[in-house]
Amino acid sequence: MDKSIPVLSLVVAALAVFVGPLISWLIARRQLASSLEVSNKQIIAPMRQAWINNLRDLLAELTSSALHYHVAGYEDRTDKEYQRLTLLEHKVALILNPLEEDHSRLEQLIRKMVSAIARGREGDEEFVQVHPAVVDLSRQVLKREWNRIRDRIQSA
Repeated sequence: MDKSIPVLSLVVAALAVFVGPLISWLIARRQLASSLEVSNKQIIAPMRQAWINNLRDLLAELTSSALHYHVAGYEDRTDKEYQRLTLLEHKVALILNPLEEDHSRLEQLIRKMVSAIARGREGDEEFVQVHPAVVDLSRQVLKREWNRIRDRIQSA
């Protein structure tokens, strides 16, 4: 028995030397990952909210300008107004995510709406159908994106 106590003490000391730091390292790694996740949410959520606000402003200006352009009468339309519509169309396209199905559909509908305006009276019927679809899909996209932010904030 006298020899087993020093061996047992040596085993316990060896475990303390090797297992203790390993457990400390695992705990520190988990805490670091958790704090990085929380800080990322605190950084990403405001950026994403700014993106949504920008998208909402662009879509509101695009759809209202398109409707005004459509209603204004063909004689009163200017190239500058049409250039503004195409600029807005491209700005929206550049901030949408082409990998999201509803974003791609929104981009296509916007393209159809602006194209219908460009065709003049020949595009009137198509514009009347597409414009409300653009507004409706815009609302859906904005709502879904807002829900993503809300869910991320709540899970933090």
